[in-house]
Formats: sequence, C-alpha cells, structure tokens
Amino acid sequence: MKNGNISLLFILAACCLVSCENQFSNTPEEDTTMLWPAGDSTGFWGFINEKGEMVIPAKYDRTYGFSGGMAQVYIDLDGKPLPTYISYETSVITSSQHAFINKRGEILFSLPEDKGFFDHYFYYGCCRYGGMRSIGMMNNHFNAFIPEYESGINLGVMTKDGLASSVLGYFNKAGKLVIPSYINGVDGNTYDKMYDFCDGIAVVYDYIDMADMYTTYHRYGAINTKGELVIDTVYAFLQSVGCNRLVYTRKDGDYSYVGLMDTQGNIITEPCIRRDWYSFFGEGGLMPVGIYQDGAQYGYMDINGNMQIPYKYAYATPFCNGYAWVLNEGFKLINMQDEVVLSLDLWQIPYYDYGFREGLCRVFYNDNKTRMYQYINLQGEIIYSWPYEPDSQGNNAPQKHEFDRKDMLLRLFEGTPYYSLALQCAQMKD
Repeated sequence: MKNGNISLLFILAACCLVSCENQFSNTPEEDTTMLWPAGDSTGFWGFINEKGEMVIPAKYDRTYGFSGGMAQVYIDLDGKPLPTYISYETSVITSSQHAFINKRGEILFSLPEDKGFFDHYFYYGCCRYGGMRSIGMMNNHFNAFIPEYESGINLGVMTKDGLASSVLGYFNKAGKLVIPSYINGVDGNTYDKMYDFCDGIAVVYDYIDMADMYTTYHRYGAINTKGELVIDTVYAFLQSVGCNRLVYTRKDGDYSYVGLMDTQGNIITEPCIRRDWYSFFGEGGLMPVGIYQDGAQYGYMDINGNMQIPYKYAYATPFCNGYAWVLNEGFKLINMQDEVVLSLDLWQIPYYDYGFREGLCRVFYNDNKTRMYQYINLQGEIIYSWPYEPDSQGNNAPQKHEFDRKDMLLRLFEGTPYYSLALQCAQMKD
C-alpha cells in the first residue's frame, strides 16, 4: 500500500514542473557506503560488504552500485531471475519493478510496474525515467521536474552545468527549456544535433556543407550555457573530452586524426593522434590516446598535449579512483605513475560496470569450463564469487564477452562524475 501511494504521488508530480534548484548543491556522485552489488547461485542479486558477506539478501532481479546513499534495484515480480546480461539500451525492463533502496535495504521509492529508470544512478541529482515510449527526469527527492515526453526527444543525462540535452533543446533543473533547438548559427542555419554540456560548452553540428550532390559533411562548433556560439561551426569533427579541452579535425585534414584545443577554440596541438570515440581526460588530467604503429598502441596525454605515459598498450581506459585498466598481454591495472598494481589471471576479464571502487572490483572468469563472477581486491585475492548462469531460454552465453569499448566505458564510469562525459563520448557517431 505504501509503494502504491508513492507511485500515485509520482504520477501526480509528473504532471507539473517542480522547481528544485536548491536541492542539488551537495549531491555526491560517488559513495562510501561500502556495499557492492552481487548475485548468488539462485540467479538473484543483493549486496555484499567488504568481507564478502551478503548483507542485503539476494532477492532482486538486479542490483546496481550505491551513489549518494541510494542504490537502484529491480524488484522481482514473477519469481524468475532476469537474464544475466542486460544491455544499456534495454535497461528499462517491464518484467521488474524499478526502485531505489537505502543501505538498510529499505525501499525509498518505486515506480509503477509499467515504468522504468533509464539511468542506474542520480547524476548531479537527476535521473531519467519513463515507459517504453516516453522519457522524463526526476530529482533525488523523487519529484518529476521534466514530465514524460515521447521518447523521440532523446533526453540526455543531467550534466555538471545543470543542463540536459534533447531534440527540443536544453532543459535546466527547474524543468524549463532554456536553450531551444531552433537557435541559429553564424550563417543562420539551425543545428541538427546538440550534445551534452561539458566545461560550460556543448558541441553542436549541422549537415549543410555539401562537398557534392552525394556527400554531406558535418559542420561542428560549440555553444555556451547562454546558447551563444563560441566556437564557429567550421570543423569536420569536434568533441568535448573534459578538463576544458576538446578534440577536433579540420575539413581539409585526415578524418582519422584529431588535435587538441581549449574551450575558447585555441589550438593546443595539431591533429596527431588517432580519433577514438571513447577517450576523455579522467582523473589526474590524463587521457588515453592511440596511434597505429605495428598495430594499435595507446599511451596517456596531458592537457597540454604532452605524452606522460608512452605508447605501449593495446588499449587503455581513462583514470578513475587513481587507476586505469590497460591491455598488454592480458588485463593490468596501473596507477598514474604507470606502475602495474595488479595483473589478472589469463582467464579473468574485468567486468567494468563497477570498476575498482573502495578496493574491490568485479571480474568475469571463463576458462571454457568454469564461468563465474568474482570480486577481487587490489592484491588479486578473491573476496566473493558466484556462478554465471544461463538465461531462462537456456542460452549458454548471453553476456557479450568480447572486448566492447563502448560497453566497457559506460559500465566503468557509472555512478561517477565522469559518467555523463563517458556517455557523451560513447554516443558520438560519424
């Protein structure tokens, strides 16, 4: 009855705009609750502590990490666990009831059964929700401040700048459309795409510049939080990468390479690194960058364009919580001094949806005979493990085990201040 009343209040709240600007000033994006999502042999999920003890019982279809003192769970409705793998694109599962709980396992808020959360956390105090054909946004007090629109508006996550992108334009935390999508560029043309804000600017582009009757080029630029064009739409490619930096490609250049500029449009380096959709400046002001030299090689560049860690890895992730995963004859965890602090077993693959946080990381173990999930510490010791189960259709491996950079990036940075930037990078397309 309590959850039904809460759901009713939610539906009523969704019909109005709620001003909530003062509710977000101290919302932590990371958490020190010291509880980790984990499953057991039944296929259901709960939470373990740092000793590997299941302290919130495994009774949910799925659980996600804590952020801001709350964790999202999928409440089971049919007595059967969900398939092992749920992709980002299909995170709204109507066979489960979506809810947030506190560290005692008490339900703080639950959605009606035909609704779901599009985010697993509250990013800067905001979380997207909706149905199969609608999407809106609520704050961390569970008040809807952007009502449900048709899902075609492509509502983005809330960013540090307090703006969420959409086809309609940019919404603020009061639910007001403050930058409409029909604003014009310097040549009078409207923008075809508007990306998330980062460091006070947002990348925009149009398709107007035609090389011939068969080829249309993107023209990238950037606007500020007032909707003013601050970088002209004269670039063939432009992408925010954090730390007040963007990567760019000129129209007359090689589209495979990018250079570095600041948010005022000042060029820092000429295009000299391979364009990688999934790289950005993480902790410590270091960004993984790649070249092709006897195969792909990755190192780390600082915000001034200097290489701080040389090209030597087959792949590398941005730094988070002081560490980064690199691929070099197996997966290794390095610190910012490029020291290897952990080398995984040949059969262990980092499971990126929770990274290395508060000393634990989840990995997937697969030697073609035994498949299981493991939580390990920085010494490589197994703290907790549980079996990998086939889904209800009997498929033996629904989880994508190949090296998927987009999936890796989104999962590694979920629940951190870097997530909105990781999502932006992952969504960039040619």
